[in-house]
Amino acid sequence: MANSKAKASRSARTVAAVSATPTSRRESRPTKKVDDEPELLDEELDDGAVSETPRRPGPPLWLQLLSTALAVLGLVISAYETWAHYHGSRLAGCPTGGGGTFNCTAVITSPQSMVFGVIPVAVLGLLFYVAAVPLFSPWAWRIQPHRVRLLRWTLRIEPRAVHLVRLASVVVGMGFVLYLIYAELYQIGDICEYCTGVHIVTFLLFVITVLSAAIWGLGNERD
Repeated sequence: MANSKAKASRSARTVAAVSATPTSRRESRPTKKVDDEPELLDEELDDGAVSETPRRPGPPLWLQLLSTALAVLGLVISAYETWAHYHGSRLAGCPTGGGGTFNCTAVITSPQSMVFGVIPVAVLGLLFYVAAVPLFSPWAWRIQPHRVRLLRWTLRIEPRAVHLVRLASVVVGMGFVLYLIYAELYQIGDICEYCTGVHIVTFLLFVITVLSAAIWGLGNERD
């Protein structure tokens, strides 16, 4: 009788212990909304790197090549005018008449053909187009940030700086062209075909540069 009571007591303790143990069922926990987590900005990235975003596309290749060809044409004409200025002031195909007609010799030998009476206008045009050829090349249109080592200094070239230099150069060049047209029509009284050719090339480069800046920006810009 005593043994049966002890067995009953042990079985009761066993049932109580089993009932006290956690069940194997997994409790369902509410999932955390990921939308509540703040998004990291580019400046708050742990590694300090800024995520790359697509840049505005530049001018199409045909427009880049057209601007390069115009710059080379302007360089050739300016070089020929500079050579003529120092070698007899005779330009091929130009008539020598006067009185409101085409006369290149009268134009490039006039007082207005010298800046401050020292620097020939043809030389300034030559220097402008020497710089314009690389500025209007496809390399300059597609330039990416990079470093250039110059003697003991390292320069960082930014696309925006190159585009700004190009834009500023054509604005200054176009202003000078307007003055030269005024000088030919109202002061000299003659017109130079070669000078007119340079004026047209400068105007076309001015239009291409301004429209490119308005449509595609000046570099280093994000969509």
